[in-house]
Parts: sequence; C-alpha cells; structure tokens
Amino acid sequence: MATPSSSPYPRYRWLRPLVIGITICLCGALALLGLSSGDPPVPRTSNYAISTQFLFNQPSYYPIQQTLPEDLYRPTGAWLGRLILPTQEQIQTDQGRDWIWFEVLQAPDPELLGQILKLAWGPGNLAQTYPPLVTTDVHLGEVAERSQIRGDVVPTRLDGQEQVGPLRSLSGARPQDDVIVSLMQVTTDQDQDGDLILWTDLEPVLVVGRWMTLVQILEPVPRDRPGTLELCPEDPPCASEFYRVRHYDPTSGDFRGPEEIVRIPQQPPDRNQVFPSTPARIESSAAGQQGWYLYGAQDEEGIFTVQALQPRALMRLQPDQVILGTRAGLQQINQGNWQDTPARKGQVSSVLVDPEVETQPAALERWQEGDYGLVMHLFGGIGGEKAEPTIAGVVQGHFSFGLAQVVRDPFTDELIFEILYQQVYAHNPHGIIAGTHTWASYTGNLQRGWLGSRPISDVIVKLDLFTQGYRFETETETGSEAASITTLEIFPELLAQLQVMMGRYRTGDGTGTAIVTPATSCVQDSSQALYITIQAIRRQFDQIPNIDTWIRTHPDSPQLQRMGRLGALAQDLEARLAPYGVVRSDWRQNTEALAGIDNRGGFSHNSSLLNALLSWRTMLPRRAQDELAQIFLNYGAQLWFLRTNQVGGWDPTLLPLAPTTVLQQIPVIATPLQRLGAAMGTPLRSRGWTIVILGLGIYGSILLVLKGVSGITPNLTSGTGTAGSRLARILPMGSTALLSEILFRVALIPHPVEGTTPLTLGLWAGSSVLLFSLLALGSLRIASGPQHVPDRSNLLLIPILGLVCTIVYALTGSLMGIWVLHWIAGLLNLFTLQPQIRVEHPSPHPGH
Repeated sequence: MATPSSSPYPRYRWLRPLVIGITICLCGALALLGLSSGDPPVPRTSNYAISTQFLFNQPSYYPIQQTLPEDLYRPTGAWLGRLILPTQEQIQTDQGRDWIWFEVLQAPDPELLGQILKLAWGPGNLAQTYPPLVTTDVHLGEVAERSQIRGDVVPTRLDGQEQVGPLRSLSGARPQDDVIVSLMQVTTDQDQDGDLILWTDLEPVLVVGRWMTLVQILEPVPRDRPGTLELCPEDPPCASEFYRVRHYDPTSGDFRGPEEIVRIPQQPPDRNQVFPSTPARIESSAAGQQGWYLYGAQDEEGIFTVQALQPRALMRLQPDQVILGTRAGLQQINQGNWQDTPARKGQVSSVLVDPEVETQPAALERWQEGDYGLVMHLFGGIGGEKAEPTIAGVVQGHFSFGLAQVVRDPFTDELIFEILYQQVYAHNPHGIIAGTHTWASYTGNLQRGWLGSRPISDVIVKLDLFTQGYRFETETETGSEAASITTLEIFPELLAQLQVMMGRYRTGDGTGTAIVTPATSCVQDSSQALYITIQAIRRQFDQIPNIDTWIRTHPDSPQLQRMGRLGALAQDLEARLAPYGVVRSDWRQNTEALAGIDNRGGFSHNSSLLNALLSWRTMLPRRAQDELAQIFLNYGAQLWFLRTNQVGGWDPTLLPLAPTTVLQQIPVIATPLQRLGAAMGTPLRSRGWTIVILGLGIYGSILLVLKGVSGITPNLTSGTGTAGSRLARILPMGSTALLSEILFRVALIPHPVEGTTPLTLGLWAGSSVLLFSLLALGSLRIASGPQHVPDRSNLLLIPILGLVCTIVYALTGSLMGIWVLHWIAGLLNLFTLQPQIRVEHPSPHPGH
C-alpha cells in the first residue's frame, strides 16, 4: 500500500545547490558586463589622435593629381571624395537641407578633380524617406563627455547643431575633415546660384585608398628615407618600409608584369602598445602566396603608399575546402570555423558549405556572377604578450551584417567577392565610424583595420528565400482588369533598417555618443534591425490589396509557397531574437516609430538589465553568428566562410583568440550551458508537438500494459491522500521533471545544431538513459524505505521514460517538449496510475 510520502520520482535535493551556483555565476557574468561601462573614466588619448600625427595617415599627404599607369592601377570608385563639414554660418543660410562639402578626388570628368562641390540628397525614394528618420538636434551631454575622456572619438564638431542629418553626421564624425567616401549613385546639376551640385540617392560608402592594384610582394628594399622603422615589432627592427613588388599580367595570367617599389608604412602602436598593422616579413606571408590587392595613392615623390591590404586568396571563389550536407555544415559552424585559432596565425582560409548538392563542382556552380549574399561579420580577440583584457573570461568580439556580391575581378577577370559592411559601431578610440564600409576600409585598413591584429570570420549566406524578392499581382477591383503589383524584398529592407541604425549610432540619437552595454551594442542593435525588418515585411504583406482573396484563388502559387517558407524562417529568427516571446519595449517602440504607427516618442534605447535578459541570445557576437548560421543552413542556405588570423606582416607579440560565449574557455561548464541555451531557444512548432504527443502516447500505452500485467487498474481515485494533497505535488513534480531533463538530456546529449555523428549521438544518448535510470531507481528505492519494495513495473517504466524522452529530444532539440512529456508522465502515475509499493512485514510466527 502506498504512503503519502512515497513517490516514483527522485527529488534530487542534492542538485539544488549546483543549480543555484550556476545561476549565480551567470548573473555575476551579466553584472560584470553591465558594470564594465560604468567605471569612472580615466583620461586617455585616442588611438585616432596617435595615428593621425603621422603624415601618411593624413589626406593632405597624397596629391590630388596622380600619375599612376591605368593598365596597372584601377580607381576604387567612379566618384571619390573627402567630406568637409559646412560651417555653422553656411548651414544657417540653407536650413532644412542635409548637405555637406565634397572635395573631388576621383570623377568621370578629370576637370572636376580638386573642386569642392556641394553634396546633397537626390530625388530617390530612399533619399527622401531615410534622412528625416535620423535627423536630430545634437547636444553632447555628460555621457559623451565621459566617453571622450576615456579616449573615444565623439562628434564634438556637431555639438549644439540643430537638425543634423545623416550626411552631416558622417562628415562630422571625426575631429578633422578626413572622411573619404565613394558615391554609388550620383547625378550632377546646378543649384539656384549656378554652381555645380552633386545629388546622391544612397548614403556614401566609407573607403580607403583612391587606387588599387594586384601584386606579388617580393622583398624589402632599404632606402635612405625617414620612416617609422624604429616602431617595428620585429627584433631586430624591420629592414625597410619599401618593398619590391611585381604586378599581375593578364596576358600570362600570372605575376609577370612590371616591377615597382611601393611603401607599406609601419603604423605606430596604439595606446595599449598594440600595432594595428606591420609590414614585417610580409613578403613571406602564407596569406599572400596568391598575391595582394594594395589600396592607396602616390605620395608627393610619386611612391605608391599602401593604406590597405587584401589577400587575393580570400576573395576568390576557389575555396580551400567544400563541405556537403547539413550535419557536416553544423560541425563547421560549431567546431571547424574557429578550431585551433592561435595555431593558424598568419593564415587565411575559405570554406564552402552546401547542404543540398552531392558534389563539389555542383556546389561551386551555384555561385554565379551577380549573386548576392548576406554577410555576417565577427572578429575575435587579441592574445599573446600584449593580450587585451577580457570580462569574466569572455572574448567578446564584434558582430555586424553586410552585403556580398559576386563580381568580376578587374585585373584577372575571375569571379571574386566584393563585400560592403553595414557597421553598427559604437563610438570608439580608433575613429571607426558607424556606416557602410568597403572591406578594405574596415578590415584591411592599415591605420585602423583589424586584419593584422584580430582573427576575423565573414560568413556569406546565399539563400534565395532571403535575397530574392517576392512579386504579387492582385486585382484592385472585382471584375476589372486593373491590377496592383507589389514586390516584397527582405534583404534590401534589412539594409535600409541597418542604415537607419547606423545613422542613429553616429549621433547617439542626439546625445553625441553610442556606448556599449549588454542591452545596446553592435550585436544587439544589428539584431534589432533584423527584428524590425521581419515586422516590416509582415506588415507590407498584410497591406497588399486584396491579398486574402489572392491567397484563396492562388493556393498553389510558387510565390505563395516561397512566402510560406519565408514565414517559417522569420518565425525561427524571431524565436532567437525574442526567446521568451516577450519583445523588448525599445524594439517594439522603434518598430512602431519606423512604421509610422506611433512616432510621438521617437526612437528609444533602453540599456536595462531586464532588456538584456529579454534578448540574451543576441548579447554575445559569437553566439549570434553561430546561431544565425545554423538557422539559415537548416533552410538550405549555402554558407561561405572567409577566415583570417592576424594576417599581413608578422607581429610576434600577438596571438589570435577565437571569440567565445560565457565560460566557453572551460568546456566542462560551457558545453552544457550552450546546450541549455540551444534547447531553451528551440521553438516547438506543430511537428515538434506531434512528436511529443506521439512519444507520450507510446509511453502511456506501455504504462497501461505494464500496470495491467501488475494487476493495477486505472482509477482517478487511485492512490492515497486527498485530491488536494496530490494537487500540491504537481508543481514540485514539474520542477523535478525540468531539472531531470536539463541534467540527463540537455547537458549530456549533443543538441541537433551541433551536427554530431550518429555514433557519437548514440553513445551519449545511451549514457543519458543509463545514468537517468540508475539515479531514478536508486532514489526511488531510498524514498521507499528499507521495508518497501517498489512496484516492479517501475523498474521498466523509468528506463522507458528516459528512452522516450531521449528520442523526442534528439528529434526536436527542445527542452519544452521533453519537460512537458516528463511532467505529464509523472501526472499519469500520480492521478490515475499511482504505482503501488508493496510493504514486506516480518512474519509474527517465525517458521510459518
């Protein structure tokens, strides 16, 4: 006969301190991240101020008139220029317009070189809708002052200005007029005074170097000319800043062109004594075996001075490795991409993942000229002798989105990637501006780029669902031939939302600074732009005229089927961005403001810890790139991984460090935590619930059979104790089930996103069932007491429950599913099939 205190499920009291300890560690890590930005400011010099002391980092060092041979050099843009901030008096004479001065450095008409023209927004749709969204009055407050004291470059020249638009915030982002840009869409006209004016429909792109060439770096050449060699990290110091190079020859298809002497200046160390770049031993760099793209311009003596480097091997559509299949692709995301990062110093790698084709040639064939892809950029940390500090052992890194296009190389005519980053970037000591950057401007920049000092991972996502538009032709009037054509494009919408976010970051929404907190950062606000994009596409779809009628009359439309898959993708992305189903208040407010639903309060940014927790899965850059890559891969996306590891010259004082998640440097703790995060964030949709119900049905059927064999009849009033006492045990039973599933399923079994081999998965799953069964049966025996014998049916039901939960988890990857299954299974025993425990009484008559 069962007693009220008996239970077929262990209470696991000894595990509660462990759970509490893990919770305290996580909260402590979050608190450290949140408090890191609140430390008292210590006056420091900016890296920008240090680097601009050297002439080769100033625009005036390079004459406007250049004499480079056109067969060896190509301009980096049709329209290139230096932005000049108008004076306050000039602005006041032309109120209501967002315009700046543009010193022409490259133009289709050579006669325009050196002229300073007015640059303003053109008549295009984006040019008319985007600037008003981010135009704001700028008043630098206490936060901006503290940021400046810490050495960050803030827009001090904009302080006190009214109605600052995106062009002016771009021009005034630094203390000097040294922002060099390329204009992508520009027309010329005359203003009312007859002066030439430039109209642009797209925000200018930040560039470095007016010219580019493709060369092989041969050897250093000593020259008797003042330089910065004494700063070189080599011991002994570098031999020279001047290098003999050989140009690419398109006729031979090799580096057999003319030789030339170029200068690769040694950049000064930053305030932490870390060199952003060095030419030391660049001639022997493994990354440059296939050549280098050099970006720069001639100095006053006619020497081509390099301002940015780009390894040719990285951009060619010729991967070092092709990985086929979803499981192998998941392994590349979770293990291969950042594997052995310190040992790969100085190397580049290019890896293509395709989940849908069966051969390598077929995978390469899917990338054609003109194709677009979403870029997910991530850089890691600096280790070695001059390692940067970490917070709670986390190498945070930086995350951003971008755009990649397959284009023809102007030198070799082969297919290469052209990358533009959409850098949502907080104010910083380097003078990196939030905006659209070329790869050379952001990554390869010798003055402030990260190519030589950090490991970088650019994942290019090619998914037609995401990059190709959706066209709907619906009737506007019943029975008429008039039709409304609507095109939905999610990728351009994302780029537009990122542009708004970047414009907001440059002015700090009028405060003059954007700082990093757990709730507001590059990764959080890039993710916010993605969330707003999803909502905008949904709203646009719902606003298509007569869309409901069109859906009923075109149920088999390919566009509708694609839209359905896009909707499923959007749900998975949204589940990652808002893992608890509760959207952050500032994200919701910004979505409504951009939609024109409620713009009374303007834009909102809330740095509270609560908001950080509501979007915790977008807090760390490494987690963001990995999880987004997993989601896209599961929808059939091809992924191209471009990796660099402190590439260029050789700095022996640095080592590349992979970005990490919380406690990732301690695998015994980090792995279970990562699996818990993945299991908590995996949505349980209709298919998942079907699997859970099926698993529960199988377990319930087995339970009925075993109880029937044991002679126990299902009865709602079975068991002892009142209904109230049994109800009081529901919640404790749920918490026991949750803890059990976390410890024995989630922590032990590789999550489906890890791409583990079936053998490895089977071994861990078997170990999980065995440990669960042993501990549960042992706890049941202890709870029953020495004179109580558990019903024999439980000896089978406990391992069967463990097996069913394990299979369901392997199929769904959802903690919610196995928790519900385990809990209901316990309720079945508690309310209808309370397991009977037989009490063995000693015989009062020995011998009978």
